[in-house]
Amino acid sequence: MKTTRRAIRRWALSTRLSIFMALIVAVSLALMTGAASYAMRTWMVHELDMSVQEDLTHVKNLIENEDVIPAVKAAENIGRSFDAFDKESQQTEKPSEEAAPLEQSGDLAHSEQSESLPLPPSDLDGPGSHDGQLQLISTSQGIYTGLVRGFRVLTLKQPEIDVLTHVPTTGHYRTVYVGPHGYFRVAATETSDGTRIVVGQSLDHVYGLTRTLLLIACACACVIAGVAALLGRRWVLREMKPLGAVAQIARQISHKDLSATQTIEPFERVEPTAIVKGTEVGDVSQALNAMIDNVEHAFQARTESEQRLRQFVADASHELRTPLASIQGYTQLLQRNSIDTSTALTRIGAESARMSDLVEDLLLLARLDAGRELNTEPVNIILLAIDALTDAHAASPQHQWNLNIPQGAQAEHCYVRGDEAALRQVFANLLSNARVHTPAGTIVDLSIQPEEAQGTTYFTNTPVDSDAHEQSADKGKENLVITVRDNGPGIPQHLRDTVFDRFVRADTSRTRATGKGSSGLGLSIVSSIVEALGGKVILSTVCEGEEPIADMTHGTIYTVVLPRMDYEETAEQPS
Repeated sequence: MKTTRRAIRRWALSTRLSIFMALIVAVSLALMTGAASYAMRTWMVHELDMSVQEDLTHVKNLIENEDVIPAVKAAENIGRSFDAFDKESQQTEKPSEEAAPLEQSGDLAHSEQSESLPLPPSDLDGPGSHDGQLQLISTSQGIYTGLVRGFRVLTLKQPEIDVLTHVPTTGHYRTVYVGPHGYFRVAATETSDGTRIVVGQSLDHVYGLTRTLLLIACACACVIAGVAALLGRRWVLREMKPLGAVAQIARQISHKDLSATQTIEPFERVEPTAIVKGTEVGDVSQALNAMIDNVEHAFQARTESEQRLRQFVADASHELRTPLASIQGYTQLLQRNSIDTSTALTRIGAESARMSDLVEDLLLLARLDAGRELNTEPVNIILLAIDALTDAHAASPQHQWNLNIPQGAQAEHCYVRGDEAALRQVFANLLSNARVHTPAGTIVDLSIQPEEAQGTTYFTNTPVDSDAHEQSADKGKENLVITVRDNGPGIPQHLRDTVFDRFVRADTSRTRATGKGSSGLGLSIVSSIVEALGGKVILSTVCEGEEPIADMTHGTIYTVVLPRMDYEETAEQPS
């Protein structure tokens, strides 16, 4: 059985559906035909019972109203026929064993053996008799029985008479088998003088008509089931045609080499016009298109990630190669006594410190990329801002540094939960970026403001990930906004989209002697730390000749949005 089921399941779905539809139609027609045949047969048997009842009443009335049983007349006629037959046989001098059958009362045949058979009732060959009619009258004088077949009255043999004589005289209808004559619907009763009457009607007509109906219905059912299977198959193939396109697209994708690290060609999709929404095939097509979109985005992200990794490795190698080359050069000069020892050691120490800083920055970025969580301690942002601005003023007194922080009770709301060392690096990198990439005399404003994130407007002309920004601060909760603004030349258009990427520099200088060189990791570290703390960094910049943003005609604004601590938590912290 299991093997048969597995073999059937290997068939095409359209074939199985077509066969199933044909079976459903065939079973439905079989049930309808069976019900109709049963109803018709029941009705015909009921009509036959009514006819039997009429015959039974008629025969009973004849016997009760006449002094002589009708069979006696038949016997007298038969006797006279035998006398005439003997005289005729003597005149023709023919042997008695070759005598022709004697016909009387409907061509009734007699032979030497038939002379001992019961005589039929006389009314069977009279008016009102019909084909298939059966009678048996049992009296004290004898048994009279007969059957009408083809306008002739036939006598019954003893085994058949025994079957009829055993029919109960309750008047109920019964179906009995009368030897070679077939099935009969019979009823029996008795008269007041003890005469037993059995009347029946052949069921050949009922069975024949029912059989014919069943044969015709079966033939029609086979034809209808076959037509239903063919039409159903065509309909199923038409409805499932889009699945062929889905399978073809899946095969094409499976034949592609997805292990290549280069750009992968776009995958084909199911045409939107071929998708019928709300249907199973339409759902499968939509799911396939959604899966292809997801796969494409994943491959695109993988390719971009690998490209960034290669670029990152190349840039990191280049950045590390410069101080390593300097250290190696000064070491060789020192070995040859070609340079003052104090000068060589000073330069070697400076390059080693720069290389150490670069390695620390790379290590921090690697830890943040790996999802390493930062410390979550209450940190007073105002104190960090004051320290960072003091350090920046000491590093570049030529710039004008301004600090705008809340006073009084508002200062108590300037706490965030984060890593103090990481936040100090955020301030240091933002102020260092403003110091390095702006000329002397540039005004740099550092401001801190607690406000509702839902009511804050950020002016920007660079792409901002709104989903990430919404995740950085829940609506309805207070955020802490840190702004670093300068009136410098601004950031060029070609760098704005990649300003937070790694090893992106506004200048092409790699020297550290002037102090203007940059590794290109500062803003990347700022973005990674802020995002790790659940915040977001927004860039707004205007170069000379561009359309102003708010009241800024040229310059750059870095806006850091951090979720601040609740007032109940900050109230317990020292001011």
